[in-house]
Amino acid sequence: MKFLSLTKVKPGMILAMDIKNFEDKILFKKGTVLDNNKIKIIKENGIFRIPVNIPEKEQHIQISIKEAAHAHSFISEELLEKSFNMVKNLFNDLMDTGIVDVDEATNIASNLTKEMQKNFSDKLYVPLKKLKNYDEYLYSHSLNVMILGALIGLEEGISDDELIELALSGLLHDIGKTKIPLEILNAPRKLSSQEFELVKNHVLYAKEILETSKISDKKVIEGALEHHERYDGTGYIFKKKGNDISYYGRILAISDVYDALTSTRCYKEPWTPYKTLSYILSHVNKHFDPQLTQNLVNALGLFPPGMEVILSDGSKGIIIATNRSNKMKPIIKINDNIVDLTEEKTLRIIKIVDYKYFEDEVT
Repeated sequence: MKFLSLTKVKPGMILAMDIKNFEDKILFKKGTVLDNNKIKIIKENGIFRIPVNIPEKEQHIQISIKEAAHAHSFISEELLEKSFNMVKNLFNDLMDTGIVDVDEATNIASNLTKEMQKNFSDKLYVPLKKLKNYDEYLYSHSLNVMILGALIGLEEGISDDELIELALSGLLHDIGKTKIPLEILNAPRKLSSQEFELVKNHVLYAKEILETSKISDKKVIEGALEHHERYDGTGYIFKKKGNDISYYGRILAISDVYDALTSTRCYKEPWTPYKTLSYILSHVNKHFDPQLTQNLVNALGLFPPGMEVILSDGSKGIIIATNRSNKMKPIIKINDNIVDLTEEKTLRIIKIVDYKYFEDEVT
């Protein structure tokens, strides 16, 4: 089974799962043979990626790419999945009680950062949890922002305790959205000005939840509350600018935007990591701290994993990991060979062809 962008779905493909609309009603059942009319109906219902069956040979190739990338991952698939489920339970308990289990949240942050520190190396693949279920986006986004924030922290060389604080702040940055109706958070359209103002209030709701939960660490609170502030003062809610924005707040602002843009939402398809990094770099000194942005690029590379490229000898490959010591020389899978470009003096990337969502399309 493979999740395809609707733009790549062709008549004759077969649905691998039931397709439901936002009212949880089945549009088309598993096994349905798609035609142009059915594809149009799916699109009109605000669904942009659907599961279809793929040939066994193609699936094997995709999985081998994923496995090659995970050989350089600094978080195991098992821990990523376990952490996601723990985050999901943490948020569900919060919605029931109105209080964050601080010990459990700290435990999640501590376990993740410990493994990230242990496996942080020059050759690096950064796994993120990407979902197609819009209702669970808050959980995956909170996990990913925690990972990306800690990644920048590792590049910054902060202490172990600070790394856990930063990760905890990233985990809790969007807890205020538990008080925003899902029909607004998952609306497949542009929000009205009134709805957008309500969404912006998630920062104030987060403040209430943090206070009720007896979270007293000032840096954790500041990071969570200031992730929508912008370097030039155009953010919200406090309109802070430059270094008046807390250190963790500036880090999480970058992490939040990176994950949001690279994620599938009910109202948009995901941007590629390359396009997202280009956007963030174009807004340095406007929206984002320049030094912290550079540290994200140092970790993710100028050619992020998943990019399909053409090399100077005419061969085509897919990037599976970055080389932090040389951002122009990533690790590439070419056919069945793994090539480290730092060891190939005459070989270089000359063209970007496409982006392969090998991490989240194969299940």
